[in-house]
Amino acid sequence: MSYQVLALKYRPQTFDKVVGQSHVTTTLSNAISQDRVAHAILFTGPRGTGKTTLARILAKAMNCKEGPIVLPCNNCKICRGIIEGHCTDVFEIDGASNNSVDQIRDLRENVTYMPSSAKYKIYIIDEVHMLSTAAFNALLKTLEEPPEHVMFIFATTEAHKIPATILSRCQRHDLSRISLEMISNHLQHLCKKEGFRIEKQSLDLIAQEADGSIRDALSLLDRVLSSANTKEIEHNRVLDGLGILDRQIMHELSAAIFENDGARLIEIIEEINNSGIDLKKFYSDILSHFRNMSVIKICGKGSPAVNVTDSEKEKIFQMVSVLSSGFINTILQILLDEESIVKYSSHTKTAIEMVLLKLLQINPGAQIDKIINQLDILAKQINLNQIPSELSTSQHKFEPAQKPAAKNHPTKDTDIQAVRESVVTPGYDASLKPSPEPDKSRATRTWQEFLNKIEQTLPFMFTLLSKGKVTQTKTSEIIVELKNGSSFDKTRLERKKHELQNICKEFLGKSLIIKILSENNNLTRKKKIEIKAKQANFNHPLVVEAQKIFNGEIIN
Repeated sequence: MSYQVLALKYRPQTFDKVVGQSHVTTTLSNAISQDRVAHAILFTGPRGTGKTTLARILAKAMNCKEGPIVLPCNNCKICRGIIEGHCTDVFEIDGASNNSVDQIRDLRENVTYMPSSAKYKIYIIDEVHMLSTAAFNALLKTLEEPPEHVMFIFATTEAHKIPATILSRCQRHDLSRISLEMISNHLQHLCKKEGFRIEKQSLDLIAQEADGSIRDALSLLDRVLSSANTKEIEHNRVLDGLGILDRQIMHELSAAIFENDGARLIEIIEEINNSGIDLKKFYSDILSHFRNMSVIKICGKGSPAVNVTDSEKEKIFQMVSVLSSGFINTILQILLDEESIVKYSSHTKTAIEMVLLKLLQINPGAQIDKIINQLDILAKQINLNQIPSELSTSQHKFEPAQKPAAKNHPTKDTDIQAVRESVVTPGYDASLKPSPEPDKSRATRTWQEFLNKIEQTLPFMFTLLSKGKVTQTKTSEIIVELKNGSSFDKTRLERKKHELQNICKEFLGKSLIIKILSENNNLTRKKKIEIKAKQANFNHPLVVEAQKIFNGEIIN
């Protein structure tokens, strides 16, 4: 067969040609130039990110005729032998099919022999995590202290399955997923070499479908190029050739959900089903789309956690800007909860329709933070229009005794009326200690004015204290009695008690005492003892046994 697939035809032959793994290639290049290459190296990472490719380039760099060298010549006999796969001193072993202890024992015996033509005898074991436990144990001693002419290079996608005793003997390099932009640019470069013209959005879609794997991206591009009749490939042909969704469908679907358009949802699902796209894959794409929405809403459109193009991020950002994160997260939670129904249902289409129609029942406005804010506003409006009568009658109780007004001095009776303040004094700090100097205006301030002062900064305290009964036992104390306070009210009061006392001390010059009266206070001690004794009698074993025998009911 003369044709060679793109993944093999354009396989990198030097470190500088490897895409998206500069942190690994830089380390290896420096190690070679400084003669600090480890005798056992482990490459780990997702599929198609360059593990085996890096292992071969490292083998060429160490065994090149001019090496060890960072840039192998790729022309000498050894380099050509490694590229073509028939170098006698570089062994590529598949760990999945050569995983027995006997094969590792043979390997251990052969490492003692010197290389035939190269400088190093190099063993590349791919998918090394597939070796058996006995095979790993047989490899331990040789791996820790191999002969000077031997190197081990391991590659795996599941490093967690490798024993810690093996990992501790290797120099580990973790390969990362390749970004969408890097894959798209690389595909565009290869298309120019092959003489094809493909739209940027098509290449972005292929890169997104590859999910960080350069090999998967090249395989998808190979399918597209093979299906084309001309050198210019349209976007629709790419979609048809790969059997993947146009991203616009996802935007239409999410818009239908946000607009409560159930008919449009049914139409979209019907279109997807008729196009032959796997509906379970379609549901997975919906999950990913709403996950991207949630991340962009929380982190912004510049977040690297979303693996889509910049134009796609901008579209999503514009759509979620008018929505709350709670609403989006609720949709995502329902999609995740119903995933098993779609996955195992024999009627996948119906299951997806029911799940998406269920999303229309979510009320985007029913957010708890908005409800609390509305309740606070409502509480303020109620207290503005209706002041408890007991407060208005008790205002005069804590006013200091009025002396007969002297001549040419205005009377203070006109200051007793409550005047509601609309603006809080700017710069007020509740933690500041009251000034030791007497404030001459305190004598004219009322309890209602104190409530007005805390209304803006402490609306909850304002509402609660407005319902209380104010009494004055001494001229220097104000007592507020609150009936039937809930545990929530008690907790809030306890947190703000010190701050309220400071404000009262500063504003009125009096100590504030808050008492919460419960219904239990009305019960006398004797009554409590009687109730407790009665319950003990009802639970007495003889009484219980008699009740069972006669199938009776205790009246008294």
